[in-house]
Amino acid sequence: CKFRLRFRVPYHYFQELSAELEERDEFRPWWTGATDGLGKPSTPITLLVLTALRYIGRAWTLDDLSENACIGEEVVRRFLHRFLRYASTVLYHQYVISPSTEEEARHHMAEYSDAGLPGAVGSTDATHILLERVPNKHRQTHLGFKSSHTSRAYNITVNHRRRILACTEGSPARWNDMTLATFDPFMQGLHEGSILQDVLFSLYAHNTDGQVVQHRYRGGWLLVDN
Repeated sequence: CKFRLRFRVPYHYFQELSAELEERDEFRPWWTGATDGLGKPSTPITLLVLTALRYIGRAWTLDDLSENACIGEEVVRRFLHRFLRYASTVLYHQYVISPSTEEEARHHMAEYSDAGLPGAVGSTDATHILLERVPNKHRQTHLGFKSSHTSRAYNITVNHRRRILACTEGSPARWNDMTLATFDPFMQGLHEGSILQDVLFSLYAHNTDGQVVQHRYRGGWLLVDN
């Protein structure tokens, strides 16, 4: 629908998120019934949530948001800073959940198994997010090999339904995929065998006599770099 196209979430989730923020102390200045220092009603938190979703989904500027929502630019700025901090901590851990057991992994492995890739838990690759106005002393490290724009790189793992299972913190764009992988706890956990060791899968191979034999393996793995 139009709402999901414009704000990148279903309408019912927007309602749930707005209600959730109404109970968080960090968003108290915009609770229903709250007033500012002059006794004027505060901007509705529902309207501010819409500005935050449009900022994330469409990369609007503060001036764009202020003009279209008829809210002061400083109010939008203050809310965005609190919302982004909340989203990157509380909401991140609420929705980005890496599988840690065989039961959880099987939920993400179904499509890969059907495609002849048993044991695959997800797909992972680096994603670059444009970052403007980088301090000059950091400019070179934020210029990647594939773009003329400065950016931050995030290693993201998803299942075949495009649900995000893990994401690293931002790194300089010049870091390659192998470097990013060393700072990815989920990838390192799979590599070192500290997680998903209860996952078992089989692959077929030829033995020294040319016969097809079945081998059993323990642990999960990821498809990387497309």
